[in-house]
Amino acid sequence: MCYRRGEGLIRIKHRNVLILAFVDQVAITMSQQGLSILSVDFKNYAHLGVAQMGILFSTVALGAIVGMIPAGVILDRFGPKLVAWLSGAAIFIVMGLLALWLPTHFIPLMVLLGLVGFFLPALSLTGAAAVTTVFDGSRHEGMAIGFRQAATPLGGIIAASLFPLLVKTWTLKTVLLLIAVNVGGWTMLFGTILPQAPLKTHPSPASSFRIQYLWHQIKKLKMPLWVSFLLSPGQYALLTYAILDLHDRWHIHLTYAGPVIALALLGGFIARIWMGHLSDKGVPVPKLIRLTAGTGVVSLGLWAFIPRNTPLIALLFLFLALGAGLDGWNALLTAWIANVTSDDERGIGLGLIGLTGFIGIVLFLPVFGFLIRFTHSYRPAWGLLAVIYVAGMIVSRPSSPYKTH
Repeated sequence: MCYRRGEGLIRIKHRNVLILAFVDQVAITMSQQGLSILSVDFKNYAHLGVAQMGILFSTVALGAIVGMIPAGVILDRFGPKLVAWLSGAAIFIVMGLLALWLPTHFIPLMVLLGLVGFFLPALSLTGAAAVTTVFDGSRHEGMAIGFRQAATPLGGIIAASLFPLLVKTWTLKTVLLLIAVNVGGWTMLFGTILPQAPLKTHPSPASSFRIQYLWHQIKKLKMPLWVSFLLSPGQYALLTYAILDLHDRWHIHLTYAGPVIALALLGGFIARIWMGHLSDKGVPVPKLIRLTAGTGVVSLGLWAFIPRNTPLIALLFLFLALGAGLDGWNALLTAWIANVTSDDERGIGLGLIGLTGFIGIVLFLPVFGFLIRFTHSYRPAWGLLAVIYVAGMIVSRPSSPYKTH
């Protein structure tokens, strides 16, 4: 009876960690993707061009590139609890500064967004590491990872539905301050329920900044790293440019374009949970990644060439599929890393995956913007993204044996 009671308490603790990790990730995404969803408001506020928009929001990813590996190393060294507290306080300060100052000049705005990007990896890696560690070996491991990662599109749905309306009622500064309080508060609250990790007096190689060890991990995770590099730009392109495309090419008012983007993110939300369920049933993770990326390729091809007189209902179904294809694979990549790394190297593994993903974003978003500028059309840019996703499908094969759930 005592054993059963103890087992029940463990399940309750696991459930609480998962629920708060989910809510925290919703808040993190409302911060991260909310900035992109407010891209038109930034554009108007600072009088930016389309090409400048690509550069500006790629600085968020550039900041994340710089912060990703240190976040992973610190996470492996000190554990999620301390990192949650420190990163929550840091993002509150930086986002609060952005909200209160909000410069109109391009360079200081770019610097502040880069600082926001620097602290974002620690926020996301904390929840991912906590959930993968708690549910490691569980028959619900894939579903738990998928549920936590599904918070990302859900946060985008809330941001896309809410922020365009709030920014009209309030001001851009007020909305940014709300984002700062939301993300910083939930992350610090998440830190309060996490157990204190014992300080490692003899840290493993994973928790030290050794170039040889990093190179070993890069070779070990070669295939998932390539997948992250090639597929990650799709999420940011969808959030940053789809709403502009709906407004510029289809003349859909921004008030209505936001909910259309939210519908796309709903597709990603459903795909992440369903793919996690399929991985628990034994379907190989790389195969599921190819399935979601293939959905993205077909949807991008349709979006690039669809005629202007297409019925609205068809457009809505297309955006649901776009979200599933461009945003539905992310949890699978987290599961892949959880399957091929130990607890002591989980942080650095997730950090490397995030690093290569943000490198892909930084390289692609400006190209996307310049391609629109020089061709005076969004169609070639979406077509190029489809080609990149085909490449992601080609390289999505396992680099080392991984367990099935």
